[in-house]
Amino acid sequence: MDTYAQYSIKHCLDMLAPFESTDTEIQEGQQQFYRFITSIYQGMYEAPEKYMVFPEPYEKYIQKRQINKKEKEHSTDSRESTLRNTFQQAIQFYAIYFYHLGSYSSGIDEKSGSLIISDKDYSDVLYCMSRIHQSEYNEKRYEVLADMGIEVIRNENIVEISHKTYKQMMRGLLYLCKAPDSKYKLMNYLRLDYKNAYAPIPAVADICKTLPEQNAEIVKMLEKHLSGLKVKAKIRPLRGIVSDFRWKVEYSYKGKNICGFYADNKYFMLCIYFNDFRNINAFSKTLYEEDIELFKWFKNQFPERLCKCKSNRRVDFGDETRRICGLSNRAEIVNPNADDVKNALHILKKYRNINHN
Repeated sequence: MDTYAQYSIKHCLDMLAPFESTDTEIQEGQQQFYRFITSIYQGMYEAPEKYMVFPEPYEKYIQKRQINKKEKEHSTDSRESTLRNTFQQAIQFYAIYFYHLGSYSSGIDEKSGSLIISDKDYSDVLYCMSRIHQSEYNEKRYEVLADMGIEVIRNENIVEISHKTYKQMMRGLLYLCKAPDSKYKLMNYLRLDYKNAYAPIPAVADICKTLPEQNAEIVKMLEKHLSGLKVKAKIRPLRGIVSDFRWKVEYSYKGKNICGFYADNKYFMLCIYFNDFRNINAFSKTLYEEDIELFKWFKNQFPERLCKCKSNRRVDFGDETRRICGLSNRAEIVNPNADDVKNALHILKKYRNINHN
């Protein structure tokens, strides 16, 4: 079985965009950089320690930790979070290193294809990379890159960075890093998304390309259901592509979020938003009186939270009182099947008074 670290590495691979070149003049460079970063993740998955990614500390801690699953409380574990962040930062070290290089770079040497960066800016990049967990392994990480063909030549005032075989790959790197600043810029870079690098926002259709077919079909059903309405899709930019990060899309209608989803290649959660716990109470009462079978399904989509935080709320589902998170106030349909999706869309249509098919 994969370790948690290997699961995260595979997640990085699964979240990459399909390669789609946008410029025939630098297509080879784009493809070479895409191939190079992909090879890092592939090699890392097979032998994490070779890339200074160490799964064992997290694995041992998780095995020792006892979780009482009967307690439906929010749990915080700073040690678990630190260990997870440590191996996830190590996984993304290589991609982030090149992102900083490309961002600081002054351009490409046309003759050699080398990336040009001032010596001062290169020192700043190394400083940025030294601020992660386990930075004591950075020199070995740079040695890994050297073994993979990366050459760094430091002259008096400038640094030239190239690859022994992929002579054009720095052009592919620079294309992504010199895209206009936006909240999606880092996300597009991490996903090697050449198609959307210069687009104002990604499209939901592009998200579907990273999802299993079943979940992609759910998204298409949702969008079809909302077509014709003045609904806006808001896509949260990913801050990383390791296993903590999932696509988050919210649909707003008449100024309020009405539904959305969280998704990656293994997980899908469809959400119906009620905006306030009192709205859940009122709708639950109506549904109980009108459709008892749908009501039974409906009440099971609200996970109970027994935490003592001030946002905890009590909601009535018929003769049952349940405590939920008052910060979310949403139905959460996890990994839905076809019937779940049908019920969810029916609930959405009824609650929001959407009168078209």
